[in-house]
Parts: sequence; C-alpha cells; structure tokens
Amino acid sequence: MHREILPVLMILLMFAIAAFSEPRVQANSEGQIISHWNFDGKANGWINKTVGVYLLPAITLFFYLFFMLIPRLDVYKKNLKHFSEHFWGFKVVFVFVMMAIFVATLLPNLGYYQFDPLLILLPAVALIFFYVGHMLSFTKRNYFIGVRTPWTLASEEVWEKTNKLASKLFWVAGVLIFVTLIAPSDMRLWIVLLPLVLIVIGTYVYSLLEYKKIMRGEKSPGKGKKKGKK
Repeated sequence: MHREILPVLMILLMFAIAAFSEPRVQANSEGQIISHWNFDGKANGWINKTVGVYLLPAITLFFYLFFMLIPRLDVYKKNLKHFSEHFWGFKVVFVFVMMAIFVATLLPNLGYYQFDPLLILLPAVALIFFYVGHMLSFTKRNYFIGVRTPWTLASEEVWEKTNKLASKLFWVAGVLIFVTLIAPSDMRLWIVLLPLVLIVIGTYVYSLLEYKKIMRGEKSPGKGKKKGKK
C-alpha cells in the first residue's frame, strides 16, 4: 500500500490548491466562475464558485477510491494481479492528469484570462490515451479494465487480440489529440471524437469476428471429438 502514497499526496495537493484558491478566484456578479471552454478556447459555461473550485478534486477522489475497490470486486482477481503494476501506473497518471486539468481550469478564474486552458487540457487527455494504450497491451480478462464485449469476456484469446488492437488505436488517438493543438478550431471536436467512435465500433466488430473465427475453427473437421467407426 506504500506505493499509493503518491496518488494520495497528489489528491491532497489538489484539495490544498482548492482551499488556497477559493477566496482568490474571480467570480462574476452571480457568484459563478468559468467551468467550460469551447474548442476556440472561449468560456461558454459557468458554475457556482465553491462547487467549481472543489468539483475536480472531489471527482478525482471518487474515482481513485473506485479504482482501489476494483481488485476486490472483480471475479477475475488473479488476472488483475498480473498487470497490477500497470494498473497502479494508470491511477498515478489519472490523478496527475486530473490535477493538470484542475490547474488549467483554475488559472483563468484567478485572473490569467489570456491563458488558453486547451494548452494543458488537450495534452493531458492525450497522456491518458497513451497510457491506456500501454496498459491495454498487458490486461488480462476482467470486468472493469479493458475492452469488454460479450465475446472478449467469453474467450481469453479474443480478449488478448482485441485489447492489443485497442492498444494501438488508443496510441493513434493520442497522437491525433496532440494534433488538435495546431488544427483549426472548427476541426478540433471531430479530431477528438471521431477516433473515439471508431475505437468503440472497431473493437466491438473485431471481437465479434474473432470470436466467430474461433468458433468456426473449433467446429471444423478434426477439431472436435473423433467420430467412431460406422
């Protein structure tokens, strides 16, 4: 458990930053601060000051606690142990990325209006994609982490093939998200969302096709039980 000190310290730092920033953030006349920006980097959403300051630290804490529970909840506990180091790395990366996003959203509310939060938000999201891509190449069959379809959960072979494909696709998506930093603003949303849609559809269809291929192989002559002589 000593290795959990790092993500816990980062979460505590987020709450410390929130407590320090709350009296200093510049709210509007309705007591609200900026909570959302469009792909042009312009504010288009506002939220209550206190809620806005503490929301991301609270969300990060919630997900971290959920990640800590996963090994206790999953029926494939032994499989999870095989990539526990990579899962721990994911928790660290996730908390770090959430902290980066938190700081990026706080800066404009502290008066740094010329700062574009997307300069941090997009690379942070890309980092998550890169690490997920790395982690998927090591995952073993489970109900929480990895590409989970009826066919990957039914076959260890389909699981491994599908998640290795997803690993490569997440790396590609991460690169594309970096590209959005120099892409025209009206193209950014598509560059981020389209790869996600393709990953979901592609891995779903791929796992089905691989499962059917295995089933055909098992039913082909010589694969099943030997027939008795007539």
